[in-house]
Amino acid sequence: MRVHIVKKMKNLINFFLLSLIFAGYCSAQAGSNFTIEFNNVVINGGTVYVAIFASAESFRRETPEYYFDFAPAQNTVACAYSLPSGEYVISAYQDANNNGKMDFGLFRIPRELVGISNYFGRGFPSQNFDRQKVAVNSNTDKVIINLYKF
Repeated sequence: MRVHIVKKMKNLINFFLLSLIFAGYCSAQAGSNFTIEFNNVVINGGTVYVAIFASAESFRRETPEYYFDFAPAQNTVACAYSLPSGEYVISAYQDANNNGKMDFGLFRIPRELVGISNYFGRGFPSQNFDRQKVAVNSNTDKVIINLYKF
């Protein structure tokens, strides 16, 4: 009987410790909730693919830490999102021919609608993480991405 009680106590303690560890992990992963607003989207013009880069290295390598896609039903689409506080570059393109990749023309000029954080339609977007990044934190309500055709 005593052995049985000791085993139950050990199981209870292990469960309690694992619960504390899990709760700490979840709170450390809690992010900043904000909205990403996409403008100039073509309704039924193809899937919009979104990539979120958390470092200059991932941006340079074109390997996003986060990504998602959606089929637009309006010209302006707002997506609720949550990220850990930090600095990010958010980019998007609308895949007009639904081939699952961004198509380029001469001199790697995109043939499809493209948008990136902190780009306002003049010249070509910078390939510099620091120029395109946006701060995401508890004060961030909305990040606006305008899609443009070059």
